[in-house]
Amino acid sequence: MEQNVEKQEYEAPSLTVHGSIETITQGAAHGAVTDAAFPAGTPVGDITFS
Repeated sequence: MEQNVEKQEYEAPSLTVHGSIETITQGAAHGAVTDAAFPAGTPVGDITFS
């Protein structure tokens, strides 16, 4: 059984730098409202975990 499989040339992956981790994540902090886990504008005090 003969297969005619054409090999593709290897292309090394590349890295795109979008900035430093410190700069990109500096906005991550605790706030007074939640994010996508709850409806927009839900006050943090209204959340209960059970």
